[in-house]
Amino acid sequence: MNLPTNEPDTRDDQAQLESFISWFRQLDGPDQLELMRLVYNEHKVRDVVRTFSGMPMEQRQAVFQRLGLPNEMLSRIPPPSSDQIGDVEVEWKEWDSGKAR
Repeated sequence: MNLPTNEPDTRDDQAQLESFISWFRQLDGPDQLELMRLVYNEHKVRDVVRTFSGMPMEQRQAVFQRLGLPNEMLSRIPPPSSDQIGDVEVEWKEWDSGKAR
């Protein structure tokens, strides 16, 4: 079973999607569930980062304080800009909420 790559290809998006779905269907049930969880969690994280990226810095700081999030995370979110926010680089790290207090 070959893992689909994300390398540039001359195939169109639909062909890449079909290739991925074919590969995905060949996975065992537990592996499919784990992959779906990972993708969903990544999507949620990216949505949060995009939301924060669109906020003015003062509003971000207020939200971070109310949620008890560490200030060091603020510096890792891109600043608001007039440009449309595209793909955002997200580095996943487990966070211990007990350390923030």
